[in-house]
Amino acid sequence: MTAEKLNRWLTLGANLGVVVGLGLLIVEIRQNTLLMEAQMMQSRTDAAMEEQQAVYNSDYIPRMRVKIAAGEALSEEEAFRHETWFRSFNRNMDNQLWQHTHGFLGDNIPGSIVTAVRVIIGGSEVGRAEWERQRPTYTNEYIALVEEVLADIDAREP
Repeated sequence: MTAEKLNRWLTLGANLGVVVGLGLLIVEIRQNTLLMEAQMMQSRTDAAMEEQQAVYNSDYIPRMRVKIAAGEALSEEEAFRHETWFRSFNRNMDNQLWQHTHGFLGDNIPGSIVTAVRVIIGGSEVGRAEWERQRPTYTNEYIALVEEVLADIDAREP
């Protein structure tokens, strides 16, 4: 075997090694991506469960939500608690919209956000008033979505 043939075989072997290495790297990246997506979904699920538990275990939130739904006025302390809870709700919705826009969450997210916004913000004067106070603190995309939902609610009312 000549040096030239040996060099070609060695070059071919090295190139095949590179191709196999790239293939293995692609498989590893895909597995890592799937694992990260699963971790993100689990984190979202954990956060949602914690939020729900905070509501039903709270001595305050259910009472405030019932008063708001009945059109009753909140006490000063309840109004303060509601303001903080409301901010948390909107931060969560804003974050979900951002994650959806950037491809991290599924196509069901905008509909879920719209439904929640209809109830929490558009469902009462308290929600609308609090939205007007807090509105400037959210992303432009979320503000546009909320404003669109509120305009749709207003257009449907006789």
